Amino acid sequence: MNRPLVIAHRGHSAGYPENTLEAYRAAIAAGADLVETDARLTADGVVIAAHDPDLARLAGSTAAIATTTHAELATIARSSGIRLATLAEALAAICPHRQALIDVKTQDLTIINAVIAVIDGAGLRDRVWIGVRDVLQVAHARLQMPGIRVLAFLPDRANPDHFAAAGASAFRIWEGGLDGTVATGLLGHVPVWVTAGGSGTGRRVGDVDADGLAAILEKSPQAVLLNDPDLLVGTQNRVAS
Repeated sequence: MNRPLVIAHRGHSAGYPENTLEAYRAAIAAGADLVETDARLTADGVVIAAHDPDLARLAGSTAAIATTTHAELATIARSSGIRLATLAEALAAICPHRQALIDVKTQDLTIINAVIAVIDGAGLRDRVWIGVRDVLQVAHARLQMPGIRVLAFLPDRANPDHFAAAGASAFRIWEGGLDGTVATGLLGHVPVWVTAGGSGTGRRVGDVDADGLAAILEKSPQAVLLNDPDLLVGTQNRVAS
């Protein structure tokens, strides 16, 4: 394959509401190699597929996910015509067909335990990646589930060596940082995944234009996260291992 792995950012979020079962299924139909879903923990311990700390952007509610029950959040989402998916439902939709990347949005260990419990309960250790931004989370995930693949979403000024020592299998950098010192030290030496858009690009996270995509591909990363998987794989439907 002469292109990087295509990771559908929050599902096919260019054409469907992000982190919904519809977005995940559309990403699979488009031919994405992996499908990303976000993960946050509700007040009653349910892991849901949500990017933001509240539903303000999606459903007009500022109720914090961390202090609101799953049932309450689901009711809020329904009022805006959105079906809020749990992580278990997301993986059930994705993993029979593709591997999943779980982007853990908070930096505590409690959510790592909860995410691993969902993965373990579904028997999907070999079908998922966990993405984290904290070195302790990397080490904890590897301790709780030996062999689990962890993607380091490198924070600003983070030392990649620390994440590698803790057990990270791959490293995520931003499109806007492709020419930076960290990216230069990683590219060509370890698996690097690039998120399109975001800081330094003038585009939403996951969005990319032709010039940006060409610049990303020139660096030969292992994978690219983007909102519209059709930009790299076209519309041909295929099944990844």
